[in-house]
Amino acid sequence: MPRCGLVYVSLLVVLLALATGCASRTPAHGPTLAGALVVRAPAALAAGEPVTVVAERADAPDGLLVTLVAQGGYSLLLYRSPFQMGRAEFRLPAEDTQVAGLVTLVAHADTAEGHAELTISPGPPVDPVTPLVGPHALIADGAHWGSAIAIPFDAFGNPVAEGTPLQFHIRRPDGATETLGAAVTHLLAWRRLASGTRAGRTTLSVTAGEAHGPEANLIETPGWPASFTLSASPSGLPADGRQLVTLRTAPLLDAYGNQMLDGTLVTFAAETPGGQPRLIPAYTIDGVAEAQLQAPTESGVVTVRATLYGVESAPLQIVFAPGPAVGTIPLTARIDQASGSVSIEAGPLLAGLGQFVPEGTPAHFTLVGPDGVTQQREVMALGGRATLTLPLGELLAGEYQIRVAVGAGAGQTRLSVP
Repeated sequence: MPRCGLVYVSLLVVLLALATGCASRTPAHGPTLAGALVVRAPAALAAGEPVTVVAERADAPDGLLVTLVAQGGYSLLLYRSPFQMGRAEFRLPAEDTQVAGLVTLVAHADTAEGHAELTISPGPPVDPVTPLVGPHALIADGAHWGSAIAIPFDAFGNPVAEGTPLQFHIRRPDGATETLGAAVTHLLAWRRLASGTRAGRTTLSVTAGEAHGPEANLIETPGWPASFTLSASPSGLPADGRQLVTLRTAPLLDAYGNQMLDGTLVTFAAETPGGQPRLIPAYTIDGVAEAQLQAPTESGVVTVRATLYGVESAPLQIVFAPGPAVGTIPLTARIDQASGSVSIEAGPLLAGLGQFVPEGTPAHFTLVGPDGVTQQREVMALGGRATLTLPLGELLAGEYQIRVAVGAGAGQTRLSVP
């Protein structure tokens, strides 16, 4: 027997011994009463109801005290009453019968003893009946499921009787409602909740007779995304390394038309003409993800794909026209003997609409000297022009070929150094 059980039995024995000793004193010539007592009590009782228990013995002397011990699930209760005409009555008040379960009744008078049993049954369910759901999120694909559980109690905190009926009331995200019945088994009632195919909030409540309680909620989330496409705006930009193209997914939906949750990560992958991939993260808002792609510096086709949860979009091709400058670039070279320098000016540098190229656009100058040696210089555009200045003393005498390239635009000239 466990240690706590031994302590409990020992305490019961001590209490009974003390109660019997206090109830009556055994005369020196022997006990006043021995043998068995008859204990009468109802077999069943509703929790919180008073009850009368009677101990009987026809030959019991009047005034002999009887001790009644009521052993329930949580405590021992002692009552005393004297015999009158072979009968001792014990009044158990309502506050002593609030705990449901089996109560063992033991009556003692001197060495006489009697036994009876009383079963206290729980009352009807009372407010609140609180539903519990788990997990709190399901994929809305009709294949996943969770559980709804309720443990109703009576007014005294006792779990209600086995078989007590309950009803789970459910409202789905599409507004449809249903009621599922269940019965209390091993203290609780439960039902399996299958997911639907509409994403959103499912609300659940439970009733047990006239008892009600708060609601519980679970979220039905979209499943895996279906195939989707991409779009880009604007199209036909020049490869100027500056302007931005907005990449946008089509509405991202699962197989049942449910929109992906806000904040879902989408990764755009762009393959540039130079072969360098770019990865651009974005997050969905209202079922759509957007990202900004900067134009490359080399003209050609950029292929873009987007992925989420392992699902990849159809590829999108974006053509970037040559740029930033287009056409033939005027190129002039002058020698300033006074300052001892050579000034080479390229411009105006014009883009596709006849406008100046953006400030800071690099212009690449190439000089091939009379000895065949090539020099490379880079100058940033300012005000639609790029000017390269060189010390005259660094140049060999002879004919120089000078070229400039700015994006798709190019120009060339010659310079004779004396």
